[in-house]
Amino acid sequence: MSLSIFDGPIPGQSLTDEPGNYPWEKPPVHADPMDALEMYMKKLGNEDVIDNVIDMLDVGVPVNTVASAMLTMGFAEGEHSVDTKFILMPFIAAHIKSIADVVGVDYKLDMTDYKDKDAEKEERSRRVMAAKIASKLNVSPAKMDEGDKIMQEVQGSLENNTQEEDIPMEEPKAVQEAPSGLMARG
Repeated sequence: MSLSIFDGPIPGQSLTDEPGNYPWEKPPVHADPMDALEMYMKKLGNEDVIDNVIDMLDVGVPVNTVASAMLTMGFAEGEHSVDTKFILMPFIAAHIKSIADVVGVDYKLDMTDYKDKDAEKEERSRRVMAAKIASKLNVSPAKMDEGDKIMQEVQGSLENNTQEEDIPMEEPKAVQEAPSGLMARG
């Protein structure tokens, strides 16, 4: 099968589609990042999700990759905005890391832990992780639970090598109230 430049969409075609066809084109379900964080904490408390997350960490998928896949799915499903994804990334990654610590699973924080001088070895490790996930993911699409969907998203990003740049893992900082009143000027 040969691909041609004429097989793709026409430039500007997306501008002629009816707006609101996709979930991310509508207002998000959770406009407040704290509401979205609460939703993710409930998801990560679900046994169906936890067992898949632990399986992914066990085969070597980095914590930030799993967290990024969860947040990307939430954005694609219209749960929150893309800005909220970046706000929540360190919190979700820290929570997944704490789950791995409790369970006793060895984990990598991000793909930089796999970086070698040889890019071929890095690519091979991505393919091995994707294959291991595929072997654990043997559920029909109709019977997929939330955890299986996350595994499928991670597998796709590893196979296509379209992983986003990992956001460095930082501890969440406490929010300090800014001084207010007449004498608060700096």
